[in-house]
Order: sequence, then C-alpha cells, then structure tokens
Amino acid sequence: YILDNQIQKAEKLVGEVLEFSKPYDCGWIETPAQAMMGVVLIAKGNMGRGYKKLLAARDKFLDIDKLPYVASTEHIMGKVFLQIVEKAESISPLILAKNIGFLVKNVPFADKKAESHLNEAIQIAEEIDDKSHLGPAYLDLGLLHKAKKRTEQARECISKAIEIFEQCEAEVYLKQAREALASLK
Repeated sequence: YILDNQIQKAEKLVGEVLEFSKPYDCGWIETPAQAMMGVVLIAKGNMGRGYKKLLAARDKFLDIDKLPYVASTEHIMGKVFLQIVEKAESISPLILAKNIGFLVKNVPFADKKAESHLNEAIQIAEEIDDKSHLGPAYLDLGLLHKAKKRTEQARECISKAIEIFEQCEAEVYLKQAREALASLK
C-alpha cells in the first residue's frame, strides 16, 4: 500500500499489526511495523514523528543484529532526505507549517543526511551481500548526486546500480536506472 501511495490503507494495516503484536509480545513483527508506521507518518506530512520512529526501529534492528532491516531502514531514511533535496523549493505551506521544526533543522543538511544514510545502507548491504538493498541504495545515491549536479558521481553510482540490477534480473529497477543514466548525457 505504501509503494502504491495508498496511505490510509497502509496506516490501517500497520495499526492492526501493531495492535496484534502488543499482547503477544511479537517484537519480531512489531519493530518492522513501527518502521512502516514511520513511513506512513512521513507520507501523511508528520515528518519529525515519522523520522523518529524510523530511527528507533533502526536502533532496535541494530541491537538484535538484523542487518538487512538496518540496511532497509537506512535506505528509507536516505530516500526521505533525497526527496527533501529534490523538492526543497516546492514544499507546500501546509507541510511547511506542520513540520517547521523538522524542516528548519534538516533542510539545510538534507543532502549530507541523505548521502550518509544511503552510504550506510550501501556499506551494510555490501557487508552482508544483500543485492536487494544494494542496487536501490546505489540508484538513490546516484539520483541524489544528479539532483546536486555532481554528474560524475551520479554516473558512477547509477552504473553500479545497473550492474547489480542486471545480475539480479530486476527489470523494473533496471529500466529506472538506465533512464536515470541516459538523462545524465
């Protein structure tokens, strides 16, 4: 639902998972659900609260050594800041008013925060040989470099993403990456 931008449906489903997990002490499902609730909150315009949920989930994943989940959460946080970089000039007044504290603290540093989170996702994914997180993180890092007009770095990251997507036969991502690379020329 989140990927399909059906935020209300995602929120309802994640809420149900969280309610189920509480009485049964299902931490193994509660923490990923908390991370998804962070994404839902961000999508609904509550950026500060959503980001804090993502950070808390990442820290829990680190505590229990669930590195694929850490890589995923780092990638999501990097993508949040990438979207801020890409849309910094077009943030609506309503979103601005609702998130003024978060935005004041983070917009000036969104580029560096996106890069940091994406590099962390890449490092972990390489360490555990997890191409399902590695390729998309490289693609988003390339898109960040593209947005900041760092063409050579963008080309390098997107080319790495293409190589990974070809190995995995990830056709949808491969198409996106090839289009992104072609747009640099």
